[in-house]
Amino acid sequence: MRAQDAGVCLDASPITILIADDHALVRDGMRGLVAGLLGEVVCLEVGDGDALMRAARAQPMAGLALVDLNMPGMERGFRLAELAHRHPGLPLVVISALTSPDVVRRTLEIPSVHAFVPKSAPSAQILAAIGAALQGRKLPFAHRSPEARRPEVVLTPRMEEVRQLLRQGMSNKLIARTLGISEGTVKNHMSEIFKALQVSNRTQAAQLDADRL
Repeated sequence: MRAQDAGVCLDASPITILIADDHALVRDGMRGLVAGLLGEVVCLEVGDGDALMRAARAQPMAGLALVDLNMPGMERGFRLAELAHRHPGLPLVVISALTSPDVVRRTLEIPSVHAFVPKSAPSAQILAAIGAALQGRKLPFAHRSPEARRPEVVLTPRMEEVRQLLRQGMSNKLIARTLGISEGTVKNHMSEIFKALQVSNRTQAAQLDADRL
């Protein structure tokens, strides 16, 4: 999707985009998506809430911020309201693995938040959110269609034990030691957990909201 396809009109000067996520790979991906949509841009990347606040203060003419709710210093999203209050003219797009109804509702109630996009969303949805924010439009939260959802998530008791230890931040080796099983068995359980929850990494499996299970 290009800028003209998204209905974004750009002037001659490149727009400044703040990309806020604590994972470098995610920031790399976002930077590529933004450049593909908008062409010449200035991307400023930060990895925590404090750095985001400093960047927003230092770049009062920034045209957009892409923000992860769950990175350090964001207090699970509650600090987003502070950012919006201090910089009401900065359009925000939230891209997060935290997608419980209360989190989504609270986030979209902030006037300068134009879209809430799950991290599991396809790139086209993220690009649409960026385009809407730059146009000053607000997008409703796009729930996954019933066809795209698993009819039921079933974790065996052992898989649930593994997941609970994962949520405590334990490594595979420590989980294996705690449960008295091999590390290879833990890896097998992890693979099955990822499939059942429709996630692709440990962070998503640990943070997936209980209301989706």
